[in-house]
Amino acid sequence: MKRWLTAFALVASFACAAEVRLTDPGHIEARGLDLRVFRGDASEPLFGSVVKKGGSVLFTAVLPLVAGESYRVEVKSADGSWSEERLKFKRVGTAVPTVSISPLPTVLPANALKLYLHFTEPMEQGVFLDRITLQREDGSTVHGAFRETELWSPDGRRLTLWLHPGRQKTGVNLNTDEGPVLQEGRPRTLRIAARWRSTAGGPLGKEFVFPVTVGSTDHTCPNPQRWQIRVPKAGTRDPLKVTFDEPLDPAMLASALKVRRGEAEAAGTVAIAVDARSWYFIPVEEWAQGAGMIVIDPLLEDLAGNNLLGPFEVDRDAPAPAASTTTLGFEIR
Repeated sequence: MKRWLTAFALVASFACAAEVRLTDPGHIEARGLDLRVFRGDASEPLFGSVVKKGGSVLFTAVLPLVAGESYRVEVKSADGSWSEERLKFKRVGTAVPTVSISPLPTVLPANALKLYLHFTEPMEQGVFLDRITLQREDGSTVHGAFRETELWSPDGRRLTLWLHPGRQKTGVNLNTDEGPVLQEGRPRTLRIAARWRSTAGGPLGKEFVFPVTVGSTDHTCPNPQRWQIRVPKAGTRDPLKVTFDEPLDPAMLASALKVRRGEAEAAGTVAIAVDARSWYFIPVEEWAQGAGMIVIDPLLEDLAGNNLLGPFEVDRDAPAPAASTTTLGFEIR
């Protein structure tokens, strides 16, 4: 007898030779000595850990299991034989995910290292290289454009999309042999496949297309002395605004700047402009008169990986420089 597992009600499924059950999302338990979990008819098992618990084994997947996907579970019994069971999550009232990109508009330096995809739902992982295509203006595909490292935010909604650093860094073998991923003045198009699903099983349903404009290379470090500060008035909760002279890494901006009043860090909420050129701090309490300070993490990067301590393409034999500025003062009146 086989029962389908739903994304919200975790129901046991039984094989003829071994009982297999989903105990929690991402955890599969079976009676036996060992088990392997495969995605559909794949030949390679999923990455995960297997822990023995008495007469049972518990598999914990590294990546989230996806509703709507079929999984093949192979269980080794006490006599050494293997049995097989198939499990599947039914999709139950799943929301249709959408995706956006940052920075937006996507104007990247030719030596850019990364950009970000933001999804409205936690997404299927381990498949991004089969769901994303970067094309030249003639429609041809830029093969090997992305680093295979898959870095998701803890909630599974933001993917850091790394352009292959070996092709983006000048003089490296891949850069010389295969050419850079981006070229100044030559636009690119990023395509996101409609079949990419959320972990609840809902596909995007349509292809998302994002134009990418490519500018000149950037080997200049971010310089806070060129930033502009808009100071709010005392007695308000208006935002403190910092405007940069270039787009900075939008994910790093969420935590790289801190506001201090006196010896204490001010409590508040941070917002980042979609073009990654402005940063806002909205305080919990009204601004009081007096001096304040913005403390900047010197590792804050621009889109080409240059930080306050030095450019990404640095001479490794040269002494490490000190950041020119890591604090900015302001006065509330």
